[in-house]
Amino acid sequence: MKSKKPFRRFARKAREARYEEVDHSKFLVGLHVFADGACEPNPGPGGWGVAVYHDGVEIASDHGGEAETTNNRMELTGLLKGIEAAKVLRAPATLWCDSQYAVKGATSWMFNWKKRGWKKPGNEELKNIELWQAIDAALAGADQIAIEWCRGHSGIVGNERADELSNLGMASLARHHVTSRDVTVTERDSHGTQRDETGDYLTAQYRQIMGG
Repeated sequence: MKSKKPFRRFARKAREARYEEVDHSKFLVGLHVFADGACEPNPGPGGWGVAVYHDGVEIASDHGGEAETTNNRMELTGLLKGIEAAKVLRAPATLWCDSQYAVKGATSWMFNWKKRGWKKPGNEELKNIELWQAIDAALAGADQIAIEWCRGHSGIVGNERADELSNLGMASLARHHVTSRDVTVTERDSHGTQRDETGDYLTAQYRQIMGG
């Protein structure tokens, strides 16, 4: 049997190279929201995760999932939840997502789909239309939110955290045998404070951080 060590060394070097390609210092200043989605198998049970950072410190997080879904649906749900969280800030924020599908859709493709009556070229049906419409509605009046792509699994702390949360959302389905699409999972903040209602929790955290 051939040794797997050369492959492992190659994989480690590839991860290190991806890490070095990223300017990590930019995530240490200002407000940054990281969103991610996961699905295993695809289609199958999936989860989404959102992590919010202020000057490099995590101030809030959330995650949930769907019992029967796809990876793209979870990426879009994570993006939507990220937009909703960023809007609470009422301050300039950058929303990061490692899905080209979600980022390009929200910043470019969606506008043409909307002009065609939410259709793709050739009158083709648009998948996940209700999520795209919800994202479009959430972005209305959200001029202070910039949506950007980031490379996944490149050592970006916020992206890794959002990935962890999306997997927690997916795992929660198995633990609780949940069959509905919406899952609310109890989180604790860095001070150990438990919350059950995401909106109230996030709002309180943001007001504390922003001094409002």
